[in-house]
Amino acid sequence: MNELFDKLILRIIFTIVVCGMLFFYKYAHMMIHPSSRKQIFREFHPTKNPADTLHFFARLIGIGILFSEFRFDLSDGFFLALLDFTLQGFFAAGLYLLSVYTLESIVLYNFEYKDEIVKKRNMAYALVGFTNSVALATVLKTCLSTGDESLVMLFFLWLFAMVLLGFAYKAYSVFSKMPFTRLLMQQNIGAALSYSGYILGWTMLINGAIEQSLTDIKWYSVQVLLRLLLSLIIFPIFRKGIMIIFRVDKNYGVDKEPSPEGSLGYGIYEGSLFFTSAYLTTVITEHIHFGTFYPVS
Repeated sequence: MNELFDKLILRIIFTIVVCGMLFFYKYAHMMIHPSSRKQIFREFHPTKNPADTLHFFARLIGIGILFSEFRFDLSDGFFLALLDFTLQGFFAAGLYLLSVYTLESIVLYNFEYKDEIVKKRNMAYALVGFTNSVALATVLKTCLSTGDESLVMLFFLWLFAMVLLGFAYKAYSVFSKMPFTRLLMQQNIGAALSYSGYILGWTMLINGAIEQSLTDIKWYSVQVLLRLLLSLIIFPIFRKGIMIIFRVDKNYGVDKEPSPEGSLGYGIYEGSLFFTSAYLTTVITEHIHFGTFYPVS
């Protein structure tokens, strides 16, 4: 009975520590978006600005995803486990927030948080930010798992993953017909949904590529790039196959500017197509095991 009570106390203590680290996010958000200073230090009203609510809590969800990868090993003592978690937690959370800031600077360089969220209440912008936050959290979680609790390996994997994500983000215009920047300025939800499906799909492919045994950095990097190259070969085949099989009319905006309803429908179509094609691609790149299919000479 005393053992159960002690375990409960320890769990409560770790819960308080995690809540304390979430408090750090509140001020980190203010550092990334200085214009939100007034909002941070007053009571938050979720109903007043839904776009701000989605944008603010996206990163909180991301940190929740990130922290779900941590483990508490009490074999070496309570204080050592607490110190280990605190150091890794702050380091990982710092990398995460830095990742969000960096990639938003790449993807949303034409937009300002104060204009789009505070003034215009742009839900499309907030949805793009939400997708970026969740995608980065899942990638960094995979880096934590692959790095095996080594901060040095985590930093290397983070840099590697950021480069891959940067290329994926910049390639969006190659795969999509929707003028992303212009439609986002018009608060078009369809463009945000198309982008979300694309990014979440490629996040899944990148996660699958970097989730490998890391023993030699050079060989590991080659294996990751080879798997992504395979994904680049398979992904368009699935994408084209779905379009042909279901006879999808892909002539977006050929004759005239599509209506808001048409843009929304096309955005849902593109996002779903991207995500489904990426999901099916993982079947080929990750779930085929040759075993003894080829005899060893």
